Amino acid sequence: MTIQLKAKKSRTFKFFSFLILMISTTIICLRLFNIPPILEVISSESGMEFITAILFFLLSLGLLGSHGKSKPSLILYRVSIFCVLVISILTIGQYFLSNLQNINATFEPDTLASNFQRKTPLATAICFLLIGVSILGIQSKSKKVKSIINGLIFITWVINFIAIIIFILNIPSKNADFLIPIPIHSSLIFFFYSGFLLFKNDSKTLNELIFGNYTGSNLIKSSGPFVFGMIMIMGLVLIYLINNEQVDVNVGLIIYSIIAVVFSLTNIFVVAIQLNRSDQEKIIYENALHASIKEIKQYKEALDSCSLVDITDMNGTIISVNDKFCEISKYDRKELIGKTHRVINSGHHSKEFYADLWHEIKNGKVWIGDIKNKNKNEEFYWVHTAIIPFKNEFGEIYQFLTLRQDITKHTLLALQYKNLKLKNKELEQFTYIASHDLQEPLRTVRSMISILQEDYSSKLDDDAQLSLNFMTEATDRMSELIKGLLDYSRIGRGKELITVNTNEIILEITKDLATIIEKNDAIITADDLPIIMAYKTEIRLLFQNLISNAIKFQKENGQPKIHISALEDNYYWKFSVKDNGIGIPEKDNRNVFGIFKRLHKRSYYDGTGIGLAHCEKIVHLHGGEIWVDSKVNQGSTFHFTILKNSLNEPY
Repeated sequence: MTIQLKAKKSRTFKFFSFLILMISTTIICLRLFNIPPILEVISSESGMEFITAILFFLLSLGLLGSHGKSKPSLILYRVSIFCVLVISILTIGQYFLSNLQNINATFEPDTLASNFQRKTPLATAICFLLIGVSILGIQSKSKKVKSIINGLIFITWVINFIAIIIFILNIPSKNADFLIPIPIHSSLIFFFYSGFLLFKNDSKTLNELIFGNYTGSNLIKSSGPFVFGMIMIMGLVLIYLINNEQVDVNVGLIIYSIIAVVFSLTNIFVVAIQLNRSDQEKIIYENALHASIKEIKQYKEALDSCSLVDITDMNGTIISVNDKFCEISKYDRKELIGKTHRVINSGHHSKEFYADLWHEIKNGKVWIGDIKNKNKNEEFYWVHTAIIPFKNEFGEIYQFLTLRQDITKHTLLALQYKNLKLKNKELEQFTYIASHDLQEPLRTVRSMISILQEDYSSKLDDDAQLSLNFMTEATDRMSELIKGLLDYSRIGRGKELITVNTNEIILEITKDLATIIEKNDAIITADDLPIIMAYKTEIRLLFQNLISNAIKFQKENGQPKIHISALEDNYYWKFSVKDNGIGIPEKDNRNVFGIFKRLHKRSYYDGTGIGLAHCEKIVHLHGGEIWVDSKVNQGSTFHFTILKNSLNEPY
């Protein structure tokens, strides 16, 4: 039970005790000052006796004193309850010992003694005795004492419950003093007093029974009022019929029994149906709960197998870690529990980094980022981290769940890739500069050869002329190679992505290659091709190289047939350039894209061997891949992909 609920019950009980104190004080004053109109009411058969009012006064004083912690309060509490016990015992004794005079006559003022000499009912005296004993032991912490006290209070509650029913049904008692009805106001006070004491002494059980949402509690709340109301109404109707001689006692009891059985069975069936429905819903919820628990267990197993998981309190102290955390950190679980994450702090991140992290999660936000940690062996590792704050029912953060993914390899690869891009950039710059500088001495050599051929041709023999021719061809080939290197290094340099209509690109290429196409009687067809975001010059060079190669590498006396198509994917455009040429051996399908890679002798097919290397670089520049499907003498199909929205930047 919460502290607020206990305080509320204590205030309610004090208020009720104070109310009874006021009522009993009023009755005592009316008795003492002999006010006739009121005395006619309280002197009737159902009136509250003077001694009863005194006992209620003392009982209320004792209960109010029991809530205080000061010494006067405790003295008041003990003296008052002691007086209640003494007077109760004397009142009970007068029923069994003839030499004891009427206690009422002792306490009753002389003005009233002649009119009111009846004894206090035995049941009333017993109730005061039981309540007095219960109040004396209600502060005990012993479970056994509490159980006995609960029994005594419950007996008091039952006695007065019966007295209330007797009053409602107007049942007379003729045979024994004990059966003299307790006055209705006294019964009601005892009834509520004992009920409050039961809740005070054993609040948990009664709260669950009366106010809980359990099956037994629901049964009491649904059936209790119905059964009690039915019995009382039927009893009143039966008494009315008997008193007015509508039916005799025997017939009335038969009718009462039949109706009681019918109503009771109906109530039982209704309750049984409700309980069955409740059990069916319970089974459904239990099955759903088992399925959820099983699913959560599977999630946990999956999470534990691939993630480092730990739970910390509000101050960052580790409460729990999984096996993966121990495996990566190299720490034993006992070495981590009770520590903070400083134990794996690598010192790589600044204080401001962690200050921002804590600011985020303490404001209830999920923090996600990469952290560099250090294991027990002083080895560094990177983790992709998500820290999730957990909140209670009041919205207050009470702990944090941290999920980590070991990304050490990915981080190292990313760093290597970054370094590789820098090196690649440096290499391309070197290639560009070297190729450009090589052109000048090559031109000089070519000029010297031309001078020798023009000025000294008559003085050179045939062998010398042949050598000069070889030198000329070699310098021309070197010039082409250097030009190819320059073109390769310039691909994508300083360009911007623009909208490119690939249908127009194919038309332009066929116009530029019209002479070669006509010479080889080539047939070029294309599907409806897409509009893409690309580097226009590079895309044109890509298609031109593939179409030129398809025409060049043709079977002897064959007619080149080339078809260009495109398919759309979620993220890419996939282009295909299909030919019916000589094909490529399967073992060379990958090597064909190497720079200066030639599969055939220059005497069969001319070229530098750099065209497909250009194609691969252009495709990679657009975030795609290029590959070839080919069979010897059956043709080749070059496939490449282009990102729909290329995020790649030019070199």
